[in-house]
Amino acid sequence: MPRMTEAPRFRFWVRRSPGEDPTFSVRFEVRKGKGLLRVARPGVLVDPPARQSGYEERLTAAQVRASRFLHVWDAGRKRQGYVLSRLSDELLLGLPQERWVELSVESDGGFCWLVPRGDVLVETEAAVEFDDEPTRAIDEELDALSEVEVEFEDSDDPSSNLDATMPLQTMDPSIAPFGKSTTLVRHMRREQVRAAETIRLLEARVSDLEHKLEAARKREIQLRTRVARYQRRLKARESVSQK
Repeated sequence: MPRMTEAPRFRFWVRRSPGEDPTFSVRFEVRKGKGLLRVARPGVLVDPPARQSGYEERLTAAQVRASRFLHVWDAGRKRQGYVLSRLSDELLLGLPQERWVELSVESDGGFCWLVPRGDVLVETEAAVEFDDEPTRAIDEELDALSEVEVEFEDSDDPSSNLDATMPLQTMDPSIAPFGKSTTLVRHMRREQVRAAETIRLLEARVSDLEHKLEAARKREIQLRTRVARYQRRLKARESVSQK
């Protein structure tokens, strides 16, 4: 299958939840321009606004396949759509649990698909202790929180790019106060946008961690119940053997 020669200016991931009837989460980050994720939800007909990152969770396999990602750049004058229809049930159920798997672009006949990267092999679940899985997943997510990076599209305005690269303290003192104020306002606005986007990403991660923590607590209760039953049976056997 031929692949696109030009590397896409975005990244896209999918993740499988644990359990016999799993749900799926998808997210994207755009380096250049913005992205729009159209998810097939019953009764939802309005597209979400285009943004530089997005996150959707609790999707069925059919909803993932019916979803479409639209990449928009050059002030909306250029756009390219990508579909996920090649993510079959067998492929999605073969993804490792609780791990973000990055998708790459495949192009054929003018159509573009998002599929697992070539270095990500579909693997069967490893036989691991279930009580360790939630803790390990939560630790990985906590480590990821400290590495959140947000990239933003450069402005098309040459003067804005110049202001962004020129330190304020090195500007010519002869510049009028109005010019200095304008540069400071632009700088503050950029910092506010960065802060707002980082907060939104962190809130999405925190929400995801809360779901995992709740699952871990339920599993802990189940394990404690099993241990208590085993102890009662052991005491009953000891009492019978003593008689």
